Amino acid sequence: MLAIDGPPAKATIIDEKRRRRGATHDTLGHTLTLDGIHAYALGTHTCNIGNDNLLWGNQHSGTPVVGFNAFRLENNRLVQVGMSWAKHGTGAAAGPGCGLPCNGQGGSVLGIGCRDVYGSGFNGLQSILGPRSDVNAWTGALLPAPGGSNTEITRRLQIKETDLDAAQHPDALYFVEGVYVALDDAGIFGNANNNASYRRVTVGGDFSLTTVDTTQVSTPAIFAWEDHGNGLNMPDPLVEVKTLQLGFEGRVFVAARAAEVGGGQWRYDYAIFNLSSDRSIGGFRVPVALGATVSDVGFHDVDYHSGELYDNTDWTTNVTPAAVEWTSPQSFDENPNSNAVRWGTMYNYWFTANASPDLGLAHLTPFKPGTPEVIAVSVRSPGVIIACAADLNDNGAVDFADILEIIAAWGPCTACAEDLDASGDVGFGDILQVIAAWGPCP
Repeated sequence: MLAIDGPPAKATIIDEKRRRRGATHDTLGHTLTLDGIHAYALGTHTCNIGNDNLLWGNQHSGTPVVGFNAFRLENNRLVQVGMSWAKHGTGAAAGPGCGLPCNGQGGSVLGIGCRDVYGSGFNGLQSILGPRSDVNAWTGALLPAPGGSNTEITRRLQIKETDLDAAQHPDALYFVEGVYVALDDAGIFGNANNNASYRRVTVGGDFSLTTVDTTQVSTPAIFAWEDHGNGLNMPDPLVEVKTLQLGFEGRVFVAARAAEVGGGQWRYDYAIFNLSSDRSIGGFRVPVALGATVSDVGFHDVDYHSGELYDNTDWTTNVTPAAVEWTSPQSFDENPNSNAVRWGTMYNYWFTANASPDLGLAHLTPFKPGTPEVIAVSVRSPGVIIACAADLNDNGAVDFADILEIIAAWGPCTACAEDLDASGDVGFGDILQVIAAWGPCP
């Protein structure tokens, strides 16, 4: 696994790497600015705390890579405000400092028990930063970094000054995150799902970033919403974070918050973070009770930059009597580079409704075709919802008996109860829906 840690440092971020390993962080040094956008680089300390050497460097197309992210938490909402290209590994040191004996192997591998240290200056070299679109986060397959550079901010962790301005965001908390992808860690050993860590940073008057507190190892930054949602070190009990597996490919996290805002109105906030799915997320649907009135529908994503081929067009929104839906501007068949929740990114969705929360089954639609076609997750949503559509035998719980109901109805069907993912067939995707809703029905 990968983790991040280290002493407070000026203008820094965290990163991690993993597979039988753990990582820490280091420093940045100064802020680069162009056209109201600030760019940062982050130092890293990486420990291999597993039982096998980790492939490293140019001999292996630059594996591992790490993408850096930045987040802002204010008014009980966490949003991603910045991202970098993927920094490629070059060569590993074989130093101590991981709390384990180092086997002394470095260069093309990071040895068992050994620590590798990259300063922020090195991690910010544009020649070793490659597009995230060249990386498959689930298999670990990647292309070498293309080399070259452009402006001072190209490819580095970019954040708009307006997203950091204390006058506009006086009570905001900020966090940075590192997400690692390693060829053998993901593709060979199947350890792609614990490679994100986050740490809090403060913003200086010159927009420099300083790391504070400790790194939350192997914990994606989406959990900062739960951990600090009511202020620094003040958890928000209204935030629920759930972990989903996209079939046999990739992991995503879904966070939800429902809060009364007065006048019979409730604000519903959702966030989706894609840790390791190459299929990505192209649609999100939240059920709404019939008769409820929905307003103030919103969406927030983070912009790709520096020539990255992914489109930044905002998702479309559709409000029906039964749901609020957000969809990528184009399908995969129409445009493989359409805006989707790809690895190492978090998108936000929200609305207000005049109905109190109950448990409902939200649907996530993967962007790239495959199985399952839809993933269900139980979240707080407006009004009296059929929270247990997966309770097919009506025994008050979603359990193995419901899987047997699906097996009995296996095959093509039209509007049948067992077709939980609305695919037109009763099959494995519906079993995944049962697993997602597993447990007692409220």
